[in-house]
Amino acid sequence: MKKDRQPVTRIVDERNIARLGIVSVQTRLDDENSRLWSVSFEIAGRSFGVAAEAPHGRPRGIDTNVLIGIESLFAAQSCPEDNRLHTTAYELRAASFLSPNGKSYHRLRESLDRLWYTSVTATDGWHLPDGRRLRNVKRMRLITDLSYWDIGSGDSVDPNRELVPNASLMIQLGTQLANSIRSGFTQALEHKILTGIEQPPARALYRLLEAHRYADTGEQLPSLRVDLEHWRLACGITDGKPSKTQRALNEAHEELAAQGYLRDVRVSGARVNTALTYVFASLDDPDPALVRLLVDSGVAAQAANKLAKEKGDRVEEVVRYVQRVMREKPGSVRKPGGLVYDMLQNPDKYVLDAPARVADTGQRCEESRARVRAAEEEAQQRTEQERRELLAAPPEVQWERTRRSLKMQLGKQLPGEQWNALERACLSGRVLAGALLQDLSAAQARLELQAFVDHLRDDLHR
Repeated sequence: MKKDRQPVTRIVDERNIARLGIVSVQTRLDDENSRLWSVSFEIAGRSFGVAAEAPHGRPRGIDTNVLIGIESLFAAQSCPEDNRLHTTAYELRAASFLSPNGKSYHRLRESLDRLWYTSVTATDGWHLPDGRRLRNVKRMRLITDLSYWDIGSGDSVDPNRELVPNASLMIQLGTQLANSIRSGFTQALEHKILTGIEQPPARALYRLLEAHRYADTGEQLPSLRVDLEHWRLACGITDGKPSKTQRALNEAHEELAAQGYLRDVRVSGARVNTALTYVFASLDDPDPALVRLLVDSGVAAQAANKLAKEKGDRVEEVVRYVQRVMREKPGSVRKPGGLVYDMLQNPDKYVLDAPARVADTGQRCEESRARVRAAEEEAQQRTEQERRELLAAPPEVQWERTRRSLKMQLGKQLPGEQWNALERACLSGRVLAGALLQDLSAAQARLELQAFVDHLRDDLHR
């Protein structure tokens, strides 16, 4: 038995394997139909050809985690010359972001078996660090040798057997995979994003996007446009219908947006010509959670984005304060959004005392009320001006200005094709995006959101 070592913290991921899409982003596949596949696709101007055999079924789900864990541990051990990784199931589980329970050791054994049984022929798309490409990489294996200890019932073929956490585990990486890691053809994934993601499909999609968003020059692309059918093949999604491909990706898109990795996912075209454009968030983008908090407090969407970016360290404090005032003094704040806006823009005008202490004297109370009234009136005038300008703008401008706010509030209510239908209606002018956003806010205030969304769905189907 080996003694536990501290789990590796540096994440290493071989970029060729990630680009080839060998591990499906789906968690459930029909093993009978996923044991043999051959695909060709093009992403970001690069061509890829992959043929594979997987007697235990195509790698999927947590296999993304496990492959990243294997590669990270291999790099942490300075890429041994014999390509053999000597570790324990405990260390691999930790490096693979799996929970510390018996079920994880069972799933880890299943994953290792799937990876070991998978052999690949890359007819195009395997790149070397110096820019050259290998063709006809025959019978490439992710893992060429595997040795572990497991435990279960007396039956040696018990499918529920688990790896023994502290027993020795030996994994020999395939030659091409090991050499590519050794040569530095890798990508460094963000630990915060990997650990913040809850579902394996989102983690697999994050890994795939990172592999394809870099140009061969090393430049990081701000956006990535992909043909939906080619992207389906790269993701390992088995159903070829565009609507089902989009549904399979929707939850992963939402998770990656919530983690601050994606700023937007735009759908264009229709049916066989559908394309996705991934817009990646940058360090300058505001925290989407703060934007949502401000919008929910009544701040206009454009102002909310600006405040979240420039005043992010004070947003939560100010919103909590205004909410507390409204709770303890009902009716004292008529326009909470205007007050929040003014408090963030003009912090010197306000002292965030507890509400009970704000009105220690009549004069101070009146001064405070006057400031609030002035801030509300100013915000009301500014909001009304913005509203008039928005409603007077052309349909495509209205859509561009309101798309993010509408997506934030309707994204889960109108998935896939319904959201695409809304975009088409707004761009054509059949639905005015500015008026829609205002009507949506009014419906939320009246607690009639569901009825509003149902009516909108019916309208989009006409």
